[in-house]
Amino acid sequence: MTEKQLQPIALATLLDQCGPGGPDHPVLLPQSWTQGRTAFGGLSGALAYQAASHIEENLPPLRSAQVAFTGPLFGTLTAETAMLRRGKSTAFVQTEIFGDKGLGLHCNFIFAAARTTEVKTSDIIAPDFPDLPNGMDLHSGPPQFFTSNMEYVGKRIDTSVKTNRLTRWMRLKQRDGLDPMAEILCMCDSLPPSVMGLLDKNAMVSSMNWQINIIAEELTTEEGWWLIDSHTHHADHGASSQYMSIWNSRRELIATAMQSVAYYA
Repeated sequence: MTEKQLQPIALATLLDQCGPGGPDHPVLLPQSWTQGRTAFGGLSGALAYQAASHIEENLPPLRSAQVAFTGPLFGTLTAETAMLRRGKSTAFVQTEIFGDKGLGLHCNFIFAAARTTEVKTSDIIAPDFPDLPNGMDLHSGPPQFFTSNMEYVGKRIDTSVKTNRLTRWMRLKQRDGLDPMAEILCMCDSLPPSVMGLLDKNAMVSSMNWQINIIAEELTTEEGWWLIDSHTHHADHGASSQYMSIWNSRRELIATAMQSVAYYA
């Protein structure tokens, strides 16, 4: 591992490299954006969105994404996109990302314009909000791990406390020139699977499917801080199901999500 491979590379730089995807826009995965033997899932999702958002001009905002982590992604990454359907106000776009070992990510994105409606409801219980980390002692991960690009207070997970819920303020170190939607997709997956809070020992876990719905119209927060909440509501036969949400500094709900996670314990 060379010093050059460990130099911090901003998410915005990798998104620019990806552009609209295709063989003319390869992305060489930096070691600093990996987790184990694959690319960090939030990075993969952000790259897939980047390519999908450039498939046609004047796409409406992203409303929902379905992400399947089909295999490890490493080496040179290439995004391939297809317009599945374009209607008057909605577009369904498919993105697949290939690495040195073939297909590693399959995504379906739904872009949809806002509509005037008389029906409104919100029935999501907010998590306990710790204080914003302003002025606190911030930590990052090791240079060979994706968390080296992020900041947070303490540990992302404390294995000495058994819990099925993880809640942390997280932010990217380098945020200049970053598409807010790509930032949300990246940060929403920045916590470990919450089933890890129930394990008695280190065990392999692997996200399989991820569904994310964008709730907010404006994706803004103070100094890059997003509160990520992950709650395992069921775990058995080696598969856990977790609910997730991401909130801004004003305690406004930004997105909701759900993941299926395989665990080997």
